[in-house]
Amino acid sequence: MATYTVTYKKSNFSKKEIQDIAISVVTLSVALFLIIYRYSFSVHGTTIKLQLLPALGIGFLMTVTAFLLHEMSHKFTAIHYGAWSEFRMWPIGLILTIVTGLIGFLFALPGAVYFASYRNPIREGKIALAGPIANLVMGVVLLPVLLFISMPFMYYAAVFFLVYINLWLGLFNMVPFPPLDGSKVFAWNRKYWAIVFGIAASLVLYFFASFGFL
Repeated sequence: MATYTVTYKKSNFSKKEIQDIAISVVTLSVALFLIIYRYSFSVHGTTIKLQLLPALGIGFLMTVTAFLLHEMSHKFTAIHYGAWSEFRMWPIGLILTIVTGLIGFLFALPGAVYFASYRNPIREGKIALAGPIANLVMGVVLLPVLLFISMPFMYYAAVFFLVYINLWLGLFNMVPFPPLDGSKVFAWNRKYWAIVFGIAASLVLYFFASFGFL
């Protein structure tokens, strides 16, 4: 019986991938801007809203630290395990991202990282877990800054939205239903899934309680 060996090279960023990432980042940044530009902060009884350019900048930072960091964590974890891995945008998802942003809520699914390797639930679980973990780490690192450091309003607003988007995405993506990352983590190791999901839920509840959402 013939034996065949398949070798997967560690992938670099292809031209197509860079193009897809750029389009997705711009689209999601605009959609997030449409959301946060409507948001008002109450500071010492005074209602304050972000100006146009700061809101655009914060939308871009949210995209980079939450969406792009999440997807690149998947990519480089997959590469670490020897899998081909590239990001691909989802045209319908890009349209829905902008349309929902215009309406006032966000359905953000501009694209995802795809990888190819031998079928291995353990490695697939670890690759899936890398994205939510990156979001939760970012949120945990920035949360003390938000809680304990006095900042001008624009910086406070930026950190507020960065903490919010990262903690929320970390929790949402751990929901154990396909195509979300949590489904692969749950299939790999239910104990690890429960620990990460519990931590993410606790952080989101703490954030909401601390800032008047609950």
